[in-house]
Amino acid sequence: MNPDGNKRLTAAVGVLLLAPVLVEIATVLFGVHTFMSWHVFVGLALIPLVVLKLATTGWRFVRYYTRSRAYVAEGPPQTVMRLLAPLFVVATVVLFGSGVAMGLLHGHALQIARQLHGPASVIWLLLLGLHVLVYLGRALRDTADDVLPADRPPVRGTTARRYALATAIVCGLVLGSSLVPAQHRWVNIRHDEHDRNEGQSAARNSPFSHAQSQRPQFSTTGNAIPIAAVWTRRIEPPCVTTRTRPVPGWCSAIRRSARSMRS
Repeated sequence: MNPDGNKRLTAAVGVLLLAPVLVEIATVLFGVHTFMSWHVFVGLALIPLVVLKLATTGWRFVRYYTRSRAYVAEGPPQTVMRLLAPLFVVATVVLFGSGVAMGLLHGHALQIARQLHGPASVIWLLLLGLHVLVYLGRALRDTADDVLPADRPPVRGTTARRYALATAIVCGLVLGSSLVPAQHRWVNIRHDEHDRNEGQSAARNSPFSHAQSQRPQFSTTGNAIPIAAVWTRRIEPPCVTTRTRPVPGWCSAIRRSARSMRS
């Protein structure tokens, strides 16, 4: 791909990314848990465009540092942007990778993905805002030159660039739509986490868990006694044995009765 064609394709992808990224920001500002379905759909639809953007910028990076004459003649990016580019790429991969992973993972791995997604989104948005400030004007001009008719001859590869953009858009819509039935995996993350935390809290606060109730207790005689039986024995009242005690002086009463009968 020639440098001018690569530059125009990169610019067009960047312009196309602006609207869905604004939708993603809006879902966060108005309550991501309320608009989670939209957040997931737009995030998945962005993936093909993001991959295409990484491919075009990566191609320019490789061609420039492999000393391709055409790309060297175009000159390097601005120094600050060139230094921030690796961080921007890492933040992009972590952000979208963790977002997809949250719908696939469970347990401890899910917690790691959630912990990565939040900070990565903040870093990504900050770097994206800086890129927009630096490149937006040039991107709009390059995109307009590729779309609108001009007096000068067009840059080679116009049809290929349009096919690449259309393919990325269609693939994004197909990916987002195909995973709509599975969106509950992302939507229910908060509720599942809440239920799991409540269950753990209840288990910690409960004096005896189910496992403890099934654990045998051993008496001093060496016999295993279920804990339920132990507690039943503890709450049972002690056995009371009664014994009939003789009335005091009963022997004297018998002797007197015998004497009266004799007399």
